[in-house]
Amino acid sequence: MSPVLFGECVNARATAQVRISALATSGCDLEGEIPAGVVDADFSLWIGAVGPFPATARRKDARRMAAYFKEPLDGRILQHFNV
Repeated sequence: MSPVLFGECVNARATAQVRISALATSGCDLEGEIPAGVVDADFSLWIGAVGPFPATARRKDARRMAAYFKEPLDGRILQHFNV
């Protein structure tokens, strides 16, 4: 079971507080009150105070989405979050 982290999705149209799980080099799962302006749009993901990481997302259901990083995360970032 991967740890649950807290973060924020930010773009020009919206900001959302999210819970981050399944953090991997290519993406992660996000859960929370996700505004429409973040789904299927470019945004920056902050993981705690670390970031921003450019990403896009696809909605899974009303409160969850899958985020895909524009560039793979460095392994040291995953190590920092004990993933």
